[in-house]
Amino acid sequence: MTTLDQKSFLARQPPFNRLSETELASLAKELKIGHFQPGEVLLKAGEIPACLYFIIDGAVYEIDGDPDLSYQEGGGSLAAAAKSAGSMWCVIALYGAEDTFDADALLEGAGTHSFVVSEPTRCLQMPRPVFLQAVQSHPQLSSFYKQKISQRLAALHEVGDNQDLAAFTIARIQDTYIHPPVFVSAQTSIHQTAMAMKAHKINSVLVQYGDETGIVTATDLREAAIIQRQSVDDAVGPLATYELISMKPDDFLFNALLRMTHHNVNRLVIRDSKAIYGILEQIDLLSYLSNHSHLIALQIDRARSQEDLKRASRDLVNVIRDLHDKGIKIRYIMQLVSELNKKLLRKLFALLVPSELMENACLLVLGSEGREEQVLKTDQDNALILRDDFNHLGLEQITREFTESLIDFGYPRCPGNIMVSNPYWSKPVSAFKDELFQWIVHPTPDSFLQFAIFFDAMAVAGDDNLLRHVKDHMYRLLGDHRSFYSQFAKSTVAFETPLGFFTNFVVEKDRDELDIKKGGIFPIVHGIRSLALEYRLPQTNTVDRITALSQRNLFKPSFGIELIEVFTYLSTLRAEAGLRKIREGRTQDNYLNPKDLNKLQREVLRDSFKIVNEFKKFISYHFKLGMIS
Repeated sequence: MTTLDQKSFLARQPPFNRLSETELASLAKELKIGHFQPGEVLLKAGEIPACLYFIIDGAVYEIDGDPDLSYQEGGGSLAAAAKSAGSMWCVIALYGAEDTFDADALLEGAGTHSFVVSEPTRCLQMPRPVFLQAVQSHPQLSSFYKQKISQRLAALHEVGDNQDLAAFTIARIQDTYIHPPVFVSAQTSIHQTAMAMKAHKINSVLVQYGDETGIVTATDLREAAIIQRQSVDDAVGPLATYELISMKPDDFLFNALLRMTHHNVNRLVIRDSKAIYGILEQIDLLSYLSNHSHLIALQIDRARSQEDLKRASRDLVNVIRDLHDKGIKIRYIMQLVSELNKKLLRKLFALLVPSELMENACLLVLGSEGREEQVLKTDQDNALILRDDFNHLGLEQITREFTESLIDFGYPRCPGNIMVSNPYWSKPVSAFKDELFQWIVHPTPDSFLQFAIFFDAMAVAGDDNLLRHVKDHMYRLLGDHRSFYSQFAKSTVAFETPLGFFTNFVVEKDRDELDIKKGGIFPIVHGIRSLALEYRLPQTNTVDRITALSQRNLFKPSFGIELIEVFTYLSTLRAEAGLRKIREGRTQDNYLNPKDLNKLQREVLRDSFKIVNEFKKFISYHFKLGMIS
């Protein structure tokens, strides 16, 4: 390889591709080519590396453990050698053509892992003094190598297809139109209030009642004057709502949409401390965001039949695709989809259930829906808690119709039959308490799964005190059975991270895809869930749980940020793969083909799996999983 070729090669490698032609030419002169054979150890953990390696062709394994294995024991095969070594070391990652290692070891003085050649390999080598001088001399290199995975993920978003939509994704409430506040006193008549609305061309006014501020809408006035037949000379004060739903002007506009959807309101009071800036109307927010989620929410609210709800549900995938194409982060899409799903379930429950049952039951969503981490429609996970000593003769028919309706709406039947139509998941408070006793005191592999699903439960309709009562009993039981925490956490390490011997990513034998849920998402979700259980956190969402655990100093805040970014990235890849399959007319699942990713995405995925492995080690240490048989 000539010097000119070396320069061209170096010019393709980030972050060296940020250097000028002159700077590249100068560095390229310092490079030399190394030829290495399978089994050769290029760097041992704890050693000071002699150079930075750029792979021209071939493959190198990054391993955790002792690289001084008898290569011959494996018959000349690195994979066989690893197998014969048992648990002495494991592969962390595979590096191939145009990959680079180990800059971190060069900067920190020693590596934490070893690097072993897998097949005949050629590398360009940049001597350590040259690399360190280059990093010191060029801010572009220095900033790059100081980045953590969260920053690389941010950089990945920057080079995505949605770069021109950055303004959309960071829009603030103050960026859209906020109606100036119009105040009336609580003694103002209904007629005078209506005239004030007409004069200012608005649909709501703020009502001042002593130190309290409320809001009254045109709908409130019509309800009082026409439906209730109140005198238009009556004071408007009693009609106002004094528990204002408010946000700050510098909050994200997309969060305002989530708040409106969650509380089923059409306007928010915008205030900072005690100062009220005005009113954000839904129509103004939607004209700015320009997506169709509000139409689905409106369809659900106005639905009078199951057929009406089915039409609303049918458009949900289009909204997800629309929001994703506009650059909205998957976490926010999850929240919005969760709110719409809960709204739909609540409406369906209200259409099917008589008021007596509504007052004596609590409808739950479980699993990913309870964690507000659902993006695309997957199988149902729901349950029903009934008040003790309450019986309803038509319950079986109602729960069956509820399940069948959701199937008709496009929510598949749960393979594990975790649905209200299954009597096991539709029973009184005392029966759920008895079940918790069995799950905690006499656990089985199946009961750990059932417990995990139930622990993530969120109330959707009915009396949510019933769920709170059952969970209080759960924590009382756990107080006497501390060993349950470690047994429960063990599933975190049940699945192998999909980084293996012959390719960067381990794919299924019968398909060129890896299971991104088992390999990356589940370990984070369940590990964090296990910690949340131990620390009795009220949050159900994984990101919220990570944040709460970081605040308790369970791990470094920087590692918490890394976990959040990795979880979000893996969830994004999963959703994108699902949308791609839906567009192609295939079944949406948890599988991802690494070949569908570009080089940078694959690199970040590999780094993400490294963070997953670090987290697994943390969970193993924290819960002493090595001591559990």
